[in-house]
Amino acid sequence: MSALKARDRSCMRIFALALILCGLIACGDSSAPKQKNAKLAPDFSLTSLDGKEITRDSLKGKVVILDFWATWCPPCRAAIPHLVEMHKKYRDQGLVVVGISLDRGGKEEVSDFAERNHIDYDLVMGVNNAILKDFGEVSSIPTIIILNQQAEIIFKAVGYNAEIAQTIDSKVAESLQ
Repeated sequence: MSALKARDRSCMRIFALALILCGLIACGDSSAPKQKNAKLAPDFSLTSLDGKEITRDSLKGKVVILDFWATWCPPCRAAIPHLVEMHKKYRDQGLVVVGISLDRGGKEEVSDFAERNHIDYDLVMGVNNAILKDFGEVSSIPTIIILNQQAEIIFKAVGYNAEIAQTIDSKVAESLQ
């Protein structure tokens, strides 16, 4: 009987140590600065419709809005005037907007749409591009992702409405301070 009690106590000690260890791992180093759910964006390399190379590392030091969209998507079209306005308002302070088109009609279709809608930020073609797989978070459009100056993802929204627009405004303004 005492052998069973000793084994039970030994198992309880191991269980208690495991719980303590899990707690320490979950808490991490309390002296390290905390990131609020920020994770580094995957590395990417894109070519804008006008031939400019855009990479994650070339955007470090900037606040970046990545907008996964298509010309045929009504909520995507609703977001564009807001993104154009954000770009105009904050580009001199370090905001970059990149529209990643998921249209299959080709560059000409997207270029024509951009001209008609006064889109003055960089546009790239995202169809058949590794960025969709790399981000792994783009299942519906529009998907809007904001990166901070360290290229960390600080915000992601699927869809577009007034509440999302307001959050985009506040995240960008806060990040540029």
